[in-house]
Amino acid sequence: MIRKLEVEDIETVCKIVNNNWIRVYQGYVNPVLIDENGCKEREIRLKKDFRSKRLSEYVWEEQGQVVAMLSIGETADTDRIGDFEVWRIYIDSEFQGKGIGSQMLNFAEETAKAKGYSNIVIWAFKNNIPAISFYNKHGYTIEKEEYLGETYQAYGVRLIKEIGINLG
Repeated sequence: MIRKLEVEDIETVCKIVNNNWIRVYQGYVNPVLIDENGCKEREIRLKKDFRSKRLSEYVWEEQGQVVAMLSIGETADTDRIGDFEVWRIYIDSEFQGKGIGSQMLNFAEETAKAKGYSNIVIWAFKNNIPAISFYNKHGYTIEKEEYLGETYQAYGVRLIKEIGINLG
C-alpha cells in the first residue's frame, strides 16, 4: 500500500536509496557517489530534502515494512516549466519485479492528472537500461540526452509522457 512518508520511515528509505545506488549504478557513475562517504552525503541530502517538503514523498508498505519510496512534484527543468516530475522511485531489491514500481508510477500519474498537469518527466542514467525499459513499457519516451557533469560523470536521459488532464 502507498502512503505518505513519515519521520520514522526516513532511515529505511535512505537505506533503500543508497543500496540501489550501490547495486544498480556501479560501473557507470562517479565511484565517489557510491562509496561510504558518498552514501553518507546522499543520506544527509535526502533528509534535508524530506524536511524541506519541496516534493511530495511517499512510501510503499508491505506487511508493515517500508520497501519502496517515491518523490514527486513540479520539475525544476527550465525548458519544461509547468511539467510534473517523478524525482525518485526506488524499490528494495527483494521486492523488485512484483508490480510495486508500476503501481507507484500509476499513483504518480494519477496525482499529476488530479493536479492538472498534462506531462510527466523522469530522468534516468543512460546506462540504466532496466529503468529505461520499465519507463518505455509505461509509455514514456526519451526526449533528451545530456552529460550530467563531473559530479555524476555519466549521461542521463529525460523521458516524457503526455498524460492528459483529469477533468473530473
